[in-house]
Amino acid sequence: MELFEYILLMLAALAVSNLVNRFIPSVSVPIIQITLGMAITLLPLHYEVILNPELFLLLFIAPLLFNDGRHADKEALWKLKKPILLLALGLVFLTVGAVGYFVHALLPVIPLAASFALAAALAPTDAVAVGALEQKVKIPHRTMQILEGESLINDASGLVSFQFAAAAMVTGMFSFKSAGLSFISISLGGVALGLLLTLVKYGVVKWLRRLGMENVTLHMLIEILTPFMIFMAAEELGVNGILAVVAAGIAHSFSYKKMNPEVAKLRVVSKSTWSVIIFVLNGLVFLLLGTQLPEIIQTIWNSPEIGNFKVVMYTLLLTVAVLGLRLIWVLLIDVPEDGDARSLGKGRFKKALILSLSGVRGTITLASTLSLPFFLKDGTAFPSRDLIIFLASGVILWTLLASNYLLPLLLGKEPATAQEEEEVQAKIEILRNVVAGLNDLTTDQNRLAAVQLINTYTSRIRTLRKDDRSDNMQRALGLLVLQWERENTLLALERKEVDPYTGYRYLRRINQMLYMSTKDARYKRELFPVKQWDDVVGILQQARLSFRERRAERTRLRSQNIAYVLKQLNALLAEGKQEMETVSAFILQYERMLLRLNRDQSATGTREDYDLSLQELARAGIQLERDNLQAMFETGRISRQGMKEMKRDILFMEHDMREEPV
Repeated sequence: MELFEYILLMLAALAVSNLVNRFIPSVSVPIIQITLGMAITLLPLHYEVILNPELFLLLFIAPLLFNDGRHADKEALWKLKKPILLLALGLVFLTVGAVGYFVHALLPVIPLAASFALAAALAPTDAVAVGALEQKVKIPHRTMQILEGESLINDASGLVSFQFAAAAMVTGMFSFKSAGLSFISISLGGVALGLLLTLVKYGVVKWLRRLGMENVTLHMLIEILTPFMIFMAAEELGVNGILAVVAAGIAHSFSYKKMNPEVAKLRVVSKSTWSVIIFVLNGLVFLLLGTQLPEIIQTIWNSPEIGNFKVVMYTLLLTVAVLGLRLIWVLLIDVPEDGDARSLGKGRFKKALILSLSGVRGTITLASTLSLPFFLKDGTAFPSRDLIIFLASGVILWTLLASNYLLPLLLGKEPATAQEEEEVQAKIEILRNVVAGLNDLTTDQNRLAAVQLINTYTSRIRTLRKDDRSDNMQRALGLLVLQWERENTLLALERKEVDPYTGYRYLRRINQMLYMSTKDARYKRELFPVKQWDDVVGILQQARLSFRERRAERTRLRSQNIAYVLKQLNALLAEGKQEMETVSAFILQYERMLLRLNRDQSATGTREDYDLSLQELARAGIQLERDNLQAMFETGRISRQGMKEMKRDILFMEHDMREEPV
């Protein structure tokens, strides 16, 4: 039970990390997750996690690298093969050698083989962490392609080097010649096995389809199990499981080419499922690091061998060494930028600096160091394991901070171009045209469904606008609507159009909401607004009404208030002084309330009628959106990429409407 509660707590922390990042976008999500992981250790519920190194590699590395391979840009990999290979292989091996000796010279307490293992763990970059920066800065397209290709290959080369170094440390035996031959043999064997097992998997899938087993859930389960099965098979056969899953992932990127509805459905499900899996695995690695850090920090802090200030400075020196070596290497190989132009002087140095700072260390570095064995072959504890994890964690944090705060200085915030703003306006116009078309199709029979559907389109318009002024206007209009309800309720009480019991209870609730929003003392004083003795007598008499009678009175007052608010909103809309979408959203919201109240009172119309009307109008709305999108594309107001994105959203909505079992 404790383990289950701990897992739920970790998953909740993942959700919280995204929420925190929404309000503090300047702080990287991995840093937030590490902090949350440390906070979890302070809670009364704390499950002691003992990380099995072999299980850690299987659980985290296999699916992460498989997914990277599936989404590899094959065309970019081939076109930029020279700089990618020089960074992913040449720089990795240079980092292992140079940084390994540097670590051993800096900290003799760490054996040379363990120093090489730490250097190998620090060699791979994390393009996913850099990709998150694109929300704040515009990383050049060619640079991102190089980073993604490099990350895919150097994950494998770095992890293979790490495994060799860790094995040398555990066994106490190492030979460059035998290691080189072994590296080539198990690497080629891993690639071959990954491709072979992918072919076998395709054969099994084809056989299942021939039997008529097109169930998407079954095929999705097979796809999820694939990286784990391939990794386990490779380890059992003595070849490299990391390269096996990378090769299998790249081979899978050639799939889904047939025009088959079941394959298309699997592709949609696969994309959504893998996005959740990868987000959870990436986040769990950083959360687990956070849960391990307090104990590791305490161990390092209490160690008499190294001073506290020194160990922090060592992490900074290691970061400078790793990034400095990367900068020198990039300058030497002269990585091409967009247009294959070679730049000289400051321009070339700036591009090299951008590519160097973009080399953030992340999940693979963490997963490698956390997978270090606890004991050597002779049964003694792995030397300086906590120190190695601490140093790796420090380098990750420093590189994350450097990319978060130095890259924006080099690149600047990405300004919205005139073309992008024009495209957003075109999308808003498309949705407005759909709303106008749906209004033309609205009848008395389908009005409730039409209001519901139109509200979704106006919500999409507000999302596209991304205007803080609109949010403030929406809040101000919400207060105005409450004041209108209060005004009409007071008028109804004055005219004796509503019984005192119902009216004053309703008025008290409105005053509570207004006071919570405005802190105006006037509303607090009116929380018990009864002023006359006749009203008190009326309240006491009405309190004896049955539940059904009181509900009817409350519904009647609610209907009157909604009608009054709608009248005021329509007048506001006619004046044109307020933003159309904001006022329209409130009108739709109150119309839906009024229609539901009237439907409940008349007891006419069934849920099936409502669902049928909603389906018909939704199909009409989708067709209107598709027609308007095509017209905008033909006139050049929307780019091909923008059209693809909107068509993809339309396809998702159509798929959701089918309600077919998956």
